[in-house]
Order: sequence, then C-alpha cells, then structure tokens
Amino acid sequence: MAGPSEYQIALLITLGTVGMLLLAIAIILFMVFYQKKMIQEQFKRQQLELIYQQKMMEAALESQEQERRRLAGELHDSIGAMLSTIRVGIITIARQLPEPESLDQSKKMLDDTISSVRAISRELMPSTLEKFGFTPAVKELCERFQETSLLPIHCIEHGEVRSFEKSRELMLFRVVQELLNNALKHSKASVIEVSIEGGDALSVSVEDNGIGYDPDAIKNSAQNGKGLGLFNIENRARVLGGVIHFDKERSIGSKVTLVVPYEKV
Repeated sequence: MAGPSEYQIALLITLGTVGMLLLAIAIILFMVFYQKKMIQEQFKRQQLELIYQQKMMEAALESQEQERRRLAGELHDSIGAMLSTIRVGIITIARQLPEPESLDQSKKMLDDTISSVRAISRELMPSTLEKFGFTPAVKELCERFQETSLLPIHCIEHGEVRSFEKSRELMLFRVVQELLNNALKHSKASVIEVSIEGGDALSVSVEDNGIGYDPDAIKNSAQNGKGLGLFNIENRARVLGGVIHFDKERSIGSKVTLVVPYEKV
C-alpha cells in the first residue's frame, strides 16, 4: 500500500512541477510577446510622429514659399508697375521744363529703386528656377551675389545633374541661397566656390577660403535670429530626405555639403 502511495505522490509532484514549468514558460512567452507588441506599437507611434512632423515641416516651408511668391508678385506687378508709371510721368514733365536735366537725379534714384524692387522680387521667387531648372538658377544666383558683394563666386558643375520636381528644386535652391549668405556674412572669404555634382545622388557644396564659421555657435546664438538660417537649412535637408554635412576639421575656410538621393526627391 505504501509503494503505490509514494508513486502517486511522486507522479503528482512531477506533474505539478511540469505544470508549473509550462505555466512559467507560458507567462514568459506572453511577456515576450507583450513586450514585442509594445515595442512595435511604440515604433509605429514614433513613425507616425515623424511622418506628422515631416508633414508639418513641409506645410510650413510651403507656406513660406507661397508667401514669398505672393510678395514677389505684388512687388513686380503692383509696386514695380506703379514706379514705372511714375518714371514715365517724370520723363514727360522733364521734356516740358526749360532745364530737363534738373530731374536727372530724380530719374536716377527712381531707376535705382525700380532695379532694387526687381532684385528683391527675383530674390523672393527666382524666375530662372521656374523656367530653366536648378543648376541655371544657382549659376545666376552666384553671378548676382558676385555683383553685389564684389567677391569672386565660382559655380562648377560635375556630371549629369538630373531635374527634380519644382517644389523640391526650390527647397534645394533655398539651401544654396542660405549657405551663400552665411559664407558672405561670417567667413570673411576672398573667394567662394559652389560645386554641383550629379551621379547616384545630387551633391551640392559651398566652400570658401575665409576664417570659417562654427555652425553650432551660430545656432546657439539667439541674438537677432542668427541661427534661423541654419535651422532652415537642416529642416529643408530633412524634408528632402538628404544629409547636410558641416566640415569642422578644416584649418582654413569652411565647406558645407548637401547630399540628396534622387529617389527621395
């Protein structure tokens, strides 16, 4: 009688142990599955947040461009037209005066004002970009900056540069525009070079031979909104799916490179 009782007890203990092990394994598997599910949900939430931030950034940048487009149109079509009409009126009055040259200074000032309005309009919305694309627009930008700064600005093109969607080309153009502004403002350079290189990805670099500038210091400076330009550069690069690289190891000058894969544009 004692033997079977001990066997039954041992069997019960074994079954209980096995049951506990199976329960423990089930709990562990459940926890692993639950944790994996939680990680997946967290990853999905992060992805949705990134997509939302991306869309918000794109909307903000598009809103800026729309406002620039509106202001450019107002300057060109409204103010520019009114100034041209005033110029015609001054010329007409001058012809009726005994000394028409007395209005020459006023005509010159008005001509300078009309040129400034046209330049601001081009700055806000480059017509060359709309008509001919990214590379010709950048070359024209370099020429314009060279005329105003009296600083040699060379634009070099390497390889085949493919065209982009117009809204993306405009973002790329704004990045180059801001990089040139930074080089002129901060680098104290005697020459600036813009390089546009095609291939598997578009690479655009702005290089100077000046004292260089620290992008982190500029971004951390809150005075007069100095860091806004660099933040806009990084935001546009992010929207384009590209990478912006500041070469901080250079002993002379500065070099900033934007690389954008074609399939992302």
